[in-house]
This record gives sequence, C-alpha cells and structure tokens, in this order.
Amino acid sequence: MSSEADARGVADTSRELRQVRDGLLPAEAENVDQAIRDGVESVARLVDEAAAGELRGEMQRIAHEIRLLGTGMTAAREDATDAAAHILGHVADELEATLRPAEAGPEPALSTLAITTPGTSAPSPAPRLTCTVADAQRLHSQRPRDQQAVRRPVNQVIAKFPPKLQGLARTLLTNRSSHAVQRHGHHLTPEHQLARLQWLLDPAFIDQWQANDDGSITSQRRNGRPHAVDAVAGNYTSPEAVAKPLVAILTAAGRTQQALDTYLDRLADGGTLVRLFLPPDTTGIATNDVFMARGVGSDTNAGQKVWKTTRAGALAGYGDPPAARSHDAVTQGVRPGSLVIFAKGATTNWRLITSFFTDDPDDTPYTEL
Repeated sequence: MSSEADARGVADTSRELRQVRDGLLPAEAENVDQAIRDGVESVARLVDEAAAGELRGEMQRIAHEIRLLGTGMTAAREDATDAAAHILGHVADELEATLRPAEAGPEPALSTLAITTPGTSAPSPAPRLTCTVADAQRLHSQRPRDQQAVRRPVNQVIAKFPPKLQGLARTLLTNRSSHAVQRHGHHLTPEHQLARLQWLLDPAFIDQWQANDDGSITSQRRNGRPHAVDAVAGNYTSPEAVAKPLVAILTAAGRTQQALDTYLDRLADGGTLVRLFLPPDTTGIATNDVFMARGVGSDTNAGQKVWKTTRAGALAGYGDPPAARSHDAVTQGVRPGSLVIFAKGATTNWRLITSFFTDDPDDTPYTEL
C-alpha cells in the first residue's frame, strides 16, 4: 500500500461493504416482501369477494394463482438479495486481500468482474422444488406397515450412543410421546420433507392424511387439530447426526433418568416443559448432517406469510403449492441449532418430545447448554 492512510481507507471501505451486505435482509427485504404481500392480498381479496354462485370455485382458483405469483415475486427478491450479498462480500474480500503483508504473496489486482457482471460471480439460487399430490399419495401408501420397520431407524440411532447412555436413550426415544426419529430421522428423504412442507404429510404417519376427490387435503393430528409445520421442514441425515444433540444433553445432565430429571427440574424452575437449544459448535453438527427444505421467499416474516397463505390455498384444492428449495441452515442460517424439547407430568419423569434442527431468525428465548 502507498501509505498508512490508504490502508485505513481500504479497510474502512471493506468494513462498510460488509455492513451494507449484513443490512440487506432485516430491513430492505422485509419492506419489499411486505409491499408484495399487501399488493397481492388486496387483489386476491377483490377476486375472493367477487366470487358467488357457480363462479365461486373458479374465482377462488384465480385468487390462488395470484397468491402463487406472489410467492414467485418473494423468491425473485430472495434470489436478488443473495446475489447482492455475495457480490458485496466478494468485493470486500478482494479489498482486504490488498492489505495482506508482502510475504503473503503479491497483491492481487482488484477485479471489476463482480461489479460489472454480477451474474458471473454470484452463485446460482438453489433450484425450486415441488412435490405433487400424486407424489405425496405414493409416499403415504409406502408407509411402513410392521413394527420392525418402524423400530429399525430408532434402534439405529440408539446404537450410536455411548454404551453407558444407550439404556436411557432407548427410554427417551421409544416413549409414546417421542417423535424425534419418526419425523426428523435419517431414514427420511428430501421427498418426505417436501411432502410435509407443501402438503402437510406427516412423515411419521401418525396423523391422519388423505387426498380428497376435490383436490383438497385432509391433514390432522390425533386430537383433531391440523398437522402443523411452518415454511421449513427437515431431518438429520444419519443416525450419528440424530444422536449428537441428545448425547450432548445426556453428557451434561448425567447417565440416568434420575440425573436427567434433576437437571431438567432445575432448568424448568417449576414448569413442565423445557426447550433446549444447542448451536452447532456445541453438538458438532455440520452441513452434511442436516437436510432442510424451505419455502421460497420465506426468509422474512412477510414472505413467510405469503408462502403459508398460498400453501393453504393449495391444501384447499385451488391449485399447485408454492415452491420450496433446499437450505443450508448450518452455515447460512440466522441462528441455527438443534432444538430438543422435554416435557413431564405431575407424577411422571421427564420424557423426550422431539429433537430437530432449526433456524431461528426471531431469536426466540430458549435454554442453552
């Protein structure tokens, strides 16, 4: 560098570029998606309100198509945000490279490629994925029919616990309330997660699910409430990955049910539910340990509302579901980590409810190890 002042100027510029990049999502993206949502909903409501008599079904299908276009608009914004963030980070990297000491190698010439032709340097967005009703029906028809097939993935996970923890792991993973492996285990495929995300198909096949003749979907829990999933669904990809967050908890709590009860009683402070959040550096979870599918454009609150409203239209039988894409939450998530939920009754031990990987942009308060 020609002078110390020049070096400070380059460093300041690089820092400002990264600040611009980091500020792209929270404010600008949310505002754009809210504008899209407001515009789409105002038009869709006009169509809904105009529906009457024999035309009602057709008008509702048109309203659904309008909302489906809205999810495409939020997806396009998401793609542009990702590309802009990549370009700004790339330029900041090149600027910082000019500050390396001479022994690190020759100073690279600043490239204008990222600025003048962003399409050549920005990564391609993850492809948009959809699951048809026929695909979901096929998965439902292939659900395991015998108990041995149901138990097999659970036993594979238990085998990955240290020997002294396997007894407690079996108690936790096989209790009637637990669906940690059943809904988030390694035996599930990306297709299962798309079916869950777009058509509310329960991958544990515990809840009722049916494709109706009119194109609508019936999906509800045993208690009669709808089977619920937000705009993201996923699973661990190996028995080892399923076990990792649970091993971390049992290692911290102790090797027995009594030790676990004492540990969770202290955290619960009189309550009957504990939600433990474990960042990847606590569990050793890496990108290849998790598969996640996320609704396109659902990286903001407004975009997620657009996506879920459109999915509701598809479930009602008005047309195709909004698309999804795979999502590397481990490295790209806002607050990625494993969420493990325990519950207890007045006279019962603590039992495992579920364990899954999540990305929490709202920074919900959880208990952390």
